[in-house]
Parts: sequence; C-alpha cells; structure tokens
Amino acid sequence: MKKMFTLFIVISSCFLAIAQQTTNDSHLESEKAAVISLVEQFLTAIGDYDIETVQTMFSDKANIYGASLKDGKWVTNTYTIQEFLQRLKSDDNPKKYTEPVSDFTVHIEMGMLAFVRADAIFTINDEPKNNNLDYFTLIKEDGNWKILNGSYVSVRIKK
Repeated sequence: MKKMFTLFIVISSCFLAIAQQTTNDSHLESEKAAVISLVEQFLTAIGDYDIETVQTMFSDKANIYGASLKDGKWVTNTYTIQEFLQRLKSDDNPKKYTEPVSDFTVHIEMGMLAFVRADAIFTINDEPKNNNLDYFTLIKEDGNWKILNGSYVSVRIKK
C-alpha cells in the first residue's frame, strides 16, 4: 500500500510538472505575440508619422539609437524619446514609409524584459530603399509592454 501511495505521488507530480510547463509555454508564446504586435504597431505608426500613437508606446525614459551607412561612411544618431518625437513633429513634409519585417527574434526574461530583433526592409512608395536591422528592448510597466530602447542599423539596398 505504501508503494502504491508513493507511486501515486510520483505520477501526480509528473503530471503537475507537465501541466505547469504547458501553461508556462503558452504564456511565453502569448507574451512573445504581444511584444511582436507592439513592435509592428510602432513600425506602422512611425511610417505613417502618427506621433500621438508612437508616444504611447514608449517608456518615458526611452532612447533611440541609429547607425546608417551613407556614402561608405557610418553616421550615428542618439535621441531621447522626447527629442525624437520633437524631431518628427518639426518635419513639415514627412515622407511616409513602410518597414515590413521578414523575421523576428524575441527573448523574454522573467516576464518583464523583452529583447526583439526585427529584420525589415525600409520602403518608400513601394520601392525598397534600405535593409534595417531593428533592435528593441521592451519593459513591462503596470502590466503593459513599453519600448525602452529602439536601435537600428540601416544599409542601402544596392540596385
């Protein structure tokens, strides 16, 4: 009887562990989907110059960093989110663009911090211009994902 009870405990523990792992896996996939959705929404909003929407997606202490290869020379930019938004607002005639992502890589740590790599093509008027590798760090604030850092490397597509 004691062996049967012990066996029951072991088998029950195994089933509970499997159930917990399945729950954790589905929660992680749900979090990854939420993070990817936010990045896609950002890329759409920024391409449309929807500054009001973009502002809601960032943590108040966020930064934007970029490196672009122009005429064989790397040009870098660093902005606080406030500087970045102000720069967007000051553009009198912005060129709208799209930045469709072909591949996402997402790592989530402790359900609070996410690292996203997005391989995208920067396109204006349906013409591919640059290959952008975008990197985002997201943090969960009050239960919602916010972009803490956006960084990119941009290289012109050769025609």
